[in-house]
Amino acid sequence: MSSRPLEAARHRYFILPRLVVSACVLLGAPVWLFLYGAPTAYEALLFLLAQIPLMSVAVLARTGNLRVAQSISIFGWLALALAVDGLTEGYETISITLLAIALVEAALTPQIVMIFVIVAATIDVLALTAGVDIRPEIAALQRSASLAILAAPMLLYIAFVAICAIRAENARMQSDTANARDLRLLTEAIGDIVLHLDRTGAVSMIVGDTHKAYGMDQRDLIGRGFFQRVHIADRPAFLKLVSDAFDHRTSLTTLLRVQVSLEPSASGAYSEPVFNYFDARMALAEPFIDDLDEETVAVAIPVVCILRDVTAERRAEEAAAAARAESEHATASKTRFLANISHELRTPLNAIIGFSEMLANPTLAPTDPAKQREYAEIISSSGNHLLEVVNTILDMSKIESGSMQIFPEPFPLPLLIDQCCDMVQIKADQGAVNLMRDYRRDIDELVADKRACKQILLNLLSNAVKFTPAGGKVRVRLQPEGNLLAITVSDTGIGIAAGDLARLGNPFFQASSAHDRAYEGTGLGLSVVRGLVGLHGGAMTVESAPRKGTSVTVRIPIDCRETENVAAASAKIETIPRHGLALGADVGHERETVKKIA
Repeated sequence: MSSRPLEAARHRYFILPRLVVSACVLLGAPVWLFLYGAPTAYEALLFLLAQIPLMSVAVLARTGNLRVAQSISIFGWLALALAVDGLTEGYETISITLLAIALVEAALTPQIVMIFVIVAATIDVLALTAGVDIRPEIAALQRSASLAILAAPMLLYIAFVAICAIRAENARMQSDTANARDLRLLTEAIGDIVLHLDRTGAVSMIVGDTHKAYGMDQRDLIGRGFFQRVHIADRPAFLKLVSDAFDHRTSLTTLLRVQVSLEPSASGAYSEPVFNYFDARMALAEPFIDDLDEETVAVAIPVVCILRDVTAERRAEEAAAAARAESEHATASKTRFLANISHELRTPLNAIIGFSEMLANPTLAPTDPAKQREYAEIISSSGNHLLEVVNTILDMSKIESGSMQIFPEPFPLPLLIDQCCDMVQIKADQGAVNLMRDYRRDIDELVADKRACKQILLNLLSNAVKFTPAGGKVRVRLQPEGNLLAITVSDTGIGIAAGDLARLGNPFFQASSAHDRAYEGTGLGLSVVRGLVGLHGGAMTVESAPRKGTSVTVRIPIDCRETENVAAASAKIETIPRHGLALGADVGHERETVKKIA
């Protein structure tokens, strides 16, 4: 017997009417013997055939296969009907009734071939009955009594079959209702969505409150609606999973991105789809009848797909992976920074120690006063370089910790730019770099931290001169842009690769990490500039391409006191592709550059 409730009900309602009719036949046997005496061989055969339904009950109890038991029962009624029609005379009505019983049973089962066989047998019996003569009245009375004895259990059987069929259908409906209710409560409790899919991936039924969870109307998901919401890159995997679930009848899982809503774009000009990650688990639904053929399964049995929203888990995993990658990058950058800073500190320290030892040792100290002054200047220059490196590290540390403060004051920015250009001019002349000043002197005063602005300008100018080869140009421009002042430092230097530009300005990052690199420096200059610009509430744009030079634009509010209440932070970096020309480049040699906005 089946352990499933609905199958158990089907078995129970199959057994009950057959036991009743078999009991009626057995109880009717003494009455027959009393009225007609010992049965003939034909009558004994009919009695045995009438017990075939009881045999079907035994087969069902033994094997649990309802379909085989139904076939045996139908065959028994068909054999009994044909035996009554072929071995007796005047009982054609009984034969037709038995065929009707077989036809009713066959109609309640998916056995189309058996229905055709019964219909053919019924037509044959009706054809034979049409040629039968009317018997004498006494024989008719005897036949009527026999008909009553035989018809009573058959009518009772038909009534029981009808009642049991109704009860089985009611049990099925109650089971379906209870299952749907339990499934709905379960899906609402755990937040999953259950879909019934056909072989093409179309949805036939949905269990779960999709509107409450995601604002999606279930009617929009029926049919191909759900498939249209699956991310186009995930659709092949979705269809393959459905096909594999039908073919292999195993539980399969994949990750799907499903559109749950639309949200306005950043510009507000159009709507962008919002996708959530769902863990899709698919399996072929377990059929109520165990031995269905493949064609019936493909048409009638759906694939059950359970969708579990794993967006939060996915976002957490991505955030954790990004954090790990960022931590690894930071660790590697700090390692490179320590190696580079060691190089920057060791060179001037060696000069200071070496020349000071020479001056302190009477045997090594030069007697020429000019030579002594030269050694002293080298020691002083090396010490100043060390102080500059340490100050840069301290400034970067203050910016990162949020302890850096600015003290706004009004001052003429063109004059400050002139001072910075004069300080860098010597280095530019040594490198044969043409430093050009392109700005007006009548620009309104800037209210900002003068020391910070000087540090910004010196870092930008020093970098531009350092990375520009002999014969190159460095240009400084200043122009107002609304309530901002834009300072642009452009050069025709070596430029920056797009891969390095994306991380430019990050602490401890240098485009070249080799210890024997051609250009010395700690690599913190642009990081300090970025932090100081952020403290003023400004923005920074870096535009560059390899061998096409670099252009850095710093935009600072004319009065930074208006941004004092804004939380101080380094400006956000964003990289966008664009086309542009380096300073002094030929139009015919325009190449793609990358623009980075901080």
